[in-house]
Amino acid sequence: MDQVCRDPARERRPTPSMTSLYGRKGYPADTGSRDLRFDFLRGFAMLSVVAAHLEFFSWFNFLFWERLGFISAAELFLVASGLVLGLVNRKVLEREGMGSVTERLWRRSFVLWRALVVTVILVMMIRGLGLIDMTMLTAFTDRFSGQSWPMVPAPEVPWRDDLALILTMRVSPHQIQILGLYVVLLALAPAAFWLLQRRLLGPFFALTWGIYFAGWLMPVDTPLMAMQWEFAFPVMMYQVFFTHALAVGYFRREISEWLAQASRRILTIAVGVALALLFLIAAQTTPNPSFPAWSHLAWLPAEQWQALYDTYLMKKHPSPVRLLNVGAFFVAFYAVLTYFWVPINKALGWLLIPLGEASLYVFLMHLVFIVLIDQIPGYFDQIPDWAHVWPGQIWINTALYIGTILGLWLLVKNKVLFGVVPR
Repeated sequence: MDQVCRDPARERRPTPSMTSLYGRKGYPADTGSRDLRFDFLRGFAMLSVVAAHLEFFSWFNFLFWERLGFISAAELFLVASGLVLGLVNRKVLEREGMGSVTERLWRRSFVLWRALVVTVILVMMIRGLGLIDMTMLTAFTDRFSGQSWPMVPAPEVPWRDDLALILTMRVSPHQIQILGLYVVLLALAPAAFWLLQRRLLGPFFALTWGIYFAGWLMPVDTPLMAMQWEFAFPVMMYQVFFTHALAVGYFRREISEWLAQASRRILTIAVGVALALLFLIAAQTTPNPSFPAWSHLAWLPAEQWQALYDTYLMKKHPSPVRLLNVGAFFVAFYAVLTYFWVPINKALGWLLIPLGEASLYVFLMHLVFIVLIDQIPGYFDQIPDWAHVWPGQIWINTALYIGTILGLWLLVKNKVLFGVVPR
């Protein structure tokens, strides 16, 4: 979500005449300062975000409800953002020094904090007018159990208490809670750059892994800062995605030189792809009742599978196994884009690259579509599973999903409210 460098579109888009180091169908060798593969990945992650937050079952759930592996859009965003930050800010660090990098990171952290605060205030103001139903943003409901939790303060809460909760990021619609995590990570990122600049890799990895394991050993649902978003994204564990991607982006030059040797490059890609495929197959064994029986690989009893998932694969308490899955998926995804960029870009680049380039804007504006769909009486009240949507409703849900994605794409292409909504 952090669009660190914004080059004009004509400067960053590869042209067909550019040669590639990866074959005729590979990624062009000279595309300017921006790596469009990262934007493509963020656009892909945005497809997952919309599938998760449109709380109905469509055909796209077979891709984005942890069926490509035990990964989520949040983890992909953190990795992609860390890589871009590390890559871009190393150049700034070498050119302008640590002070400039710190200023840039803190400014971006403030922009995200302001976006979160303003969005929550707007949601509460619109709810107060009573003209449209804002329930999808003001509360989170488990459709299977029927239990609901408030995401923003009730109308009777005094305005001073409301303001305090909002300014400290303790409340927000669950669809945008990850912004709170980004604010914290970006504010702390200068410390990571200080260690990386001085090549203090031992302290860097000891610190990040020490914090991670301290968080992993804590009981689930134990927020460090008493913020609502920590129940979904515990900062002590999720920082490891961001900091390690930051390090990879920072040392991309050295890593590229190391991978220049064909045997190393082939081995790295082979291991990443093999692990990603293993996790993809493992994900098909899920006994998740939302999916039809024909979509499962029943290799383990449901109880045993759920016990393994709760111990090693939960999104809100990611173990090293889940970290490995995210890393392997990214290596495999990036390798596929690298070697087959031309056909993939031709098929989907027109859609995913614009969404990825303006990912913060898209992330905020997708709330508008959620609210609009919620105005259809009772639409989000149904249980999001196969049994409740087959054979007819799933096609309507899929059309609404595609319409949302294309609607967001049109907003980006026409730069609607670009001067108001941050990108």
